[in-house]
Formats: sequence, C-alpha cells, structure tokens
Amino acid sequence: MDHNINSTDQNNMTLSTSLSQLINTETDLLSMPKGAFPMPLWQRLAQEKLLLPRLDEAQKTSHLAIAQAAQTLTHLSASPGLGMSWVMQQALVDILSTSNNTVIQQQYLPKLLNGQGLCALSVSEPNAGAHPKYLTTYADYRDGQYWLNGEKTYISNGPIADIFIVLAITDTVAGRKQFSAFIVPKETKGLSILPMKSFDALKPTSHCGLKMDNCQIPADHMLGKKGDAFDSISKPFREHEDILMLSTLAGSMQALLDQLIGADQDLIPAQEMGLLLSLIDSVTVLARQAAQQLDETNSPFEPISFIIIVRLLIEQFINTVKAAVLPHTISTTITTLIKDIEVLVNIAKTANTVKQKSLALHYLASQVKQKA
Repeated sequence: MDHNINSTDQNNMTLSTSLSQLINTETDLLSMPKGAFPMPLWQRLAQEKLLLPRLDEAQKTSHLAIAQAAQTLTHLSASPGLGMSWVMQQALVDILSTSNNTVIQQQYLPKLLNGQGLCALSVSEPNAGAHPKYLTTYADYRDGQYWLNGEKTYISNGPIADIFIVLAITDTVAGRKQFSAFIVPKETKGLSILPMKSFDALKPTSHCGLKMDNCQIPADHMLGKKGDAFDSISKPFREHEDILMLSTLAGSMQALLDQLIGADQDLIPAQEMGLLLSLIDSVTVLARQAAQQLDETNSPFEPISFIIIVRLLIEQFINTVKAAVLPHTISTTITTLIKDIEVLVNIAKTANTVKQKSLALHYLASQVKQKA
C-alpha cells in the first residue's frame, strides 16, 4: 500500500524491510501454539537489533519507522496482539532506558534488551479505569522502603511479564493525588497475579490483574521523579501507544484482507474489494502522518482527530467485510482477526469520547472568543 515513496520514506522503510526479510526467511519464528507468546521471535529480534530499534544510537530510529515496522509485523503475523505487544514494549523500554536510576539500568534493563523478558505497565484499577481521580493503589514510605497496597487490572502481558511498572499514590497535595512509579519484580512477596478469564482476545498478548498486599519495594526502585508519574509516564505512554497502534490496525486490516482473498478470491466482489483497499490506504496514510507528527513536535500533541477518523474508517471496513462473509463459513483465523480488530479499535473508547467532546468544547469556546 505504499504509493509515491520519497527518500525520507525510503530511509524509514529500512527497519520495516529488515523485519520483513527476517520473518519471511525464518517463518517458524511466528509459531504461537495455543496462543503462547513467541519468545524465540523476541530473542531473534533482539539479536538483529529489531526488537527495540529506538535504543540504537547509530540508527536513531524515528517513530515513523517504528509505525511502519509495526504495520509490517502485524500484517505478516496476522496477529494484532503481537503488533500491540511490540509497540508497547517500544514505549515502556524507552521510559526505562531514559531513567538515570542505576538499579534499573543494571538490574532490569539488560534482560529486556536481550529479548529474554517483558515489562508491563500497571495503571488501571477495577471500577476506576485509568482516571487518576479514582485510582486508590497507594505506597507508604517506611524505613527506606515503600509498602504498596492495592489492585490493578487489564495489564497487557502481565501474565508473562518479569517486571511491572506500578503507579501508586505517594502523596496528596491540595486535594490532588500525587502518583509515583515503582519497578515491581514478579517475584515480589505479597504480589499476586489475578487471572482475567473473561478477556479472550489479542493473543499472544495476555492480560491479568495484580493484587499488592504489603509489597515491600526498595526506595531505589522508584522510576522517575516522586509524584510526577502520571504526567511523565502514564500520559506519554498512552499518547505513544494511541499513535503507533494506528499502524498496527492498518497491518491488521491488510492481514484480514489477505486471509479473505486466500480463502476465496470471489468471496468479496471487486467493487467492495476496491473500497477495502482504499480504506486500508487511508488508515495507513493517517497512521504514518500521526507518527511523523510525533517525530516533528517538541511538545505533546493531541492525536484524537487521527483516532476518531481511523476508528470510523475501520468500522466501515469491518462492516463491509462482515456483509461479504456473513453468508459463508469462514476460518477461525478470519473470525479471530475480525474480533481482534474490533477489540483494538475500541480500546480507550470512553477516554477518547471524552476527548472528542473536549475538542468540540474547545472549538466552541474559541468561536465565542473570536466574536467577543
């Protein structure tokens, strides 16, 4: 779906091309029996410096290149969950690598860089989501340690993660909760992993909850500045994830169309197929534009407009696909892809609806100001 590629695009395609060559040469790397996470793929990606390319100082990989590679990985694997995991690890390890905490740099980062482990972010809580006003997990400081108590939910890759980045309240200033982030190893005493049996999508990414009952965490396991974690970790992570996941969705759409054509070339009439191809092209362009804007700005920007339009385009894509395949028996792979795309496009839907309303209110306020 790449039309009119210029020299800048060509440079950004290097990562995507290298990733494609590896996967096409070593197809067994995508083996995921019973939805198991493909750690051999993770380790090979690390060996080829394709796992965490932004940490390669010589390459200085852009977010645009990461986005294009995410689309390639998702397309070739036909696994939105795998693409999501790769995107999330980019953002999380980027956060860890920029920390000046020597304990994190020496004790936890090397295993992640070698592709031998994963990190998971723990923000959301039962009946609270990720809204800071309603979060209750707290950390008390006593005798050189923090004691964490609370419960987290919907933790992506939590069941297989080696370390968790947990946001917890460390203070309240003028009625406002102050959050700090802590590195919590999976073997920490008092830490329990809670299964989420009702969530069955986006494999090989798995999800779980966490319960912390007097988990003792050394003070040197704090990540970043005390009280600043929501603004310096949670918000940037969500922004990067929202933007880069647009490319994962584009790759998912490509994978689904390939599966449909492979099953039966006559399954989708030419007119509808042309529409599907146009929708994939449109999502791809928007995804790359959002990633490029992330590269070009020195301050956070609001990607909600990209997210709104991409969601509408994907809804049209899925509705068109469903109308075409409904009368036919389709494979489990196709059914799973449709389900995973629908789950992905609805992630953070409530939060994005709030942002959508905020966009309208900001516009109306600006109109009033202009008339005043």
